[in-house]
Amino acid sequence: MKWSIAAVILVFALLLPTSVSAASQANYEFNWDSGTRSYGGALVKNGVTFVSMDSVGGGAGLEVKWDKAGKRAQYDGWNKSITVRLGSKTGVLDGKMVKLESAPFLYEKNVYLPVRFVVGALGGDNVTWDDKKKTIKADHLKTFKQYLYSYGGLTYTVEPKKGIVYVTEAKGVRRELAKLGESIHEYLTFKFQKTPGGLLVLNLEDNYGEPHIHNQLFTLVMKDGKVIQQSSVYYFRRLEQNVTQADGQLLLNDGKTLRLIKDGTGEVIETIDLVSLGGEDDNYFIEYFDKDVFLLRANKNGILKLVNRKDMTTTVLYKELLGAKQQEYVETNDLPYLGDYLKFIKREGDILYFKNGFPYDKDNQTYSLSLS
Repeated sequence: MKWSIAAVILVFALLLPTSVSAASQANYEFNWDSGTRSYGGALVKNGVTFVSMDSVGGGAGLEVKWDKAGKRAQYDGWNKSITVRLGSKTGVLDGKMVKLESAPFLYEKNVYLPVRFVVGALGGDNVTWDDKKKTIKADHLKTFKQYLYSYGGLTYTVEPKKGIVYVTEAKGVRRELAKLGESIHEYLTFKFQKTPGGLLVLNLEDNYGEPHIHNQLFTLVMKDGKVIQQSSVYYFRRLEQNVTQADGQLLLNDGKTLRLIKDGTGEVIETIDLVSLGGEDDNYFIEYFDKDVFLLRANKNGILKLVNRKDMTTTVLYKELLGAKQQEYVETNDLPYLGDYLKFIKREGDILYFKNGFPYDKDNQTYSLSLS
């Protein structure tokens, strides 16, 4: 049986969804309130321009959820909710029923919505058509990014623009928990920890920039659902693991000051000036902490120091532990960052043990320092 070329083309055309096969190609160009500009493909059908809600909504910080039937899509963000059903001109915008000028359709696994509805729903305006470029344009679109995490039957939400943490209880009541004091830039992670004394500690880490060399850390200490202590610290390039608990106490480090917090009550027991000990106006890491000593490292120069808590004297460890060649590396190398690569391993009695993790000349040797 022979098929003509025209017949084959006709068969394939019939297999395509009607809404897509009748649409022509176009483009969109959106200006956002954040100062960014986005571009993408659009489709024009019966005089109505459609854009991918998955693409534009993703740029606005919205997360999509589908019903089990795969017909209804819901896009959620901070104080923003858009629900549409494929083939229906009725939708829901922020809890209110709305009418769309044309029904949504699915094309290449993307939901396409009328562009004027999308722009309006995202707070944009000034929708214009550039006939020469076949491009739909709009200005002032807003983003609605939010960060969510569920723990202990509660939902914790961070609104990134103002840097505010909210908590939503099981009944759906949302309340403000804390102001972080900084905006959230990009990748935010949550880490919860219960203390032996019954406090709840939430650590937030915002890793951002290109190639992700900025780190803003936040710590919230909670009791009975309320924040009783908090801190934040910024680190550039180098990121070491701060000690957060020691000897029944919580350690709150804002980079320049270390507060010792009594577990169970949140009372500040002691405050330590890290800048005066380190000798530089920098943000510091606390890599080990005990009753008699602790380890301090400046973010910029990266030199690990031992602090004697009795008289607050400091010892530069690489000069005590490393040979001449390794010391030269510490003093002259600046890749990937300045400083030494000494890592605290353990303590046995009055002896501290370290490894040298210098990436270009690892010696696999264990170094020890006696405190007595």
